[in-house]
Amino acid sequence: MRFSEPMNELIKMRVGRDEKRQLIEIARRRGLSLSEFLRQTATEAARRVSA
Repeated sequence: MRFSEPMNELIKMRVGRDEKRQLIEIARRRGLSLSEFLRQTATEAARRVSA
């Protein structure tokens, strides 16, 4: 996925080693990088909460 502007902002979060492995595996199965997966998942969750 390409974006029209550089994505150089960071949000840091702490996860356990096993949780990180699990998130990476889910992202790979969906054909996404971990960053893409987390952005997509967070955006979808935020839309559900605000609806």
